[in-house]
Amino acid sequence: MRYILLPVILFLTACQPNQKKPKIDWVFVEGGTFEQGKNQFVVSPNKDTIYNFTSPNRMVELDDFYISKYEITVAQYRAFCKSTGREMPDPPAKSALGEDLNYQWEDDFPMFATWDEANAFAKWVGGRLPTEAEWEYAAKGGQKSKGYQYSGSDDPVAIGWVGENSNKTFHKVGLLKPNELGIHDMTGNVSEWVSDWYNPEKDSLVSLKNPQGPSEGSDKISKGISWFYSAYDKMGKPLKYGIHMPEVRYQSPPNTRNDGFGFRIAKDKE
Repeated sequence: MRYILLPVILFLTACQPNQKKPKIDWVFVEGGTFEQGKNQFVVSPNKDTIYNFTSPNRMVELDDFYISKYEITVAQYRAFCKSTGREMPDPPAKSALGEDLNYQWEDDFPMFATWDEANAFAKWVGGRLPTEAEWEYAAKGGQKSKGYQYSGSDDPVAIGWVGENSNKTFHKVGLLKPNELGIHDMTGNVSEWVSDWYNPEKDSLVSLKNPQGPSEGSDKISKGISWFYSAYDKMGKPLKYGIHMPEVRYQSPPNTRNDGFGFRIAKDKE
């Protein structure tokens, strides 16, 4: 009987998906209290002032947490697909600007995931998507913040792929300078999904300690904005209140997939 069962066991083992998970470079973020949505308006390159494009202005208390140092890459997501028996999705055929993309997945570039795909990956590696408040706090440098307008600098070009330096496309993760916590690409490159629903009418009902966002909505929030927005004014100077500020939020249907949307992940302190 022992010799009959052994081949069956070996066959079943061989059919199991590979459970090896990709390495995540985690950055520890010490919790604290901070002013979310400090800047409540955005100024365009044409010097137009735009309101209602930012997170709610409130004092928020956060516990310690971890966040990934880099945006999740194609290689990391591909490992998830192989391990769980999912099919790797096709890359988007159109860019965020509506142009033909002709892009094939490249391992070190950010993964263009829908919200559900990003959420599933996060759970698979033992994490979750960051909340909007966590993302904004980490982008601003947490307890190590130096008060920059953007994530690590007052000049968005120094730390992010934006309209002025992106050459109209996304880039490999981690090529530019990190912020005060050592986190890369929280300005520009791709806008990053967070866990929160977009439902501004219910923002005031959310707890101010570790806020999770409204309990329902039709769109999800992403943060950091992406490579195709300009970050300088018409005089060639960095915008003090540009669209790439950590306060800015973007809302989209959860099934959105284009070359302007990626994600990074978070997890609780153990």
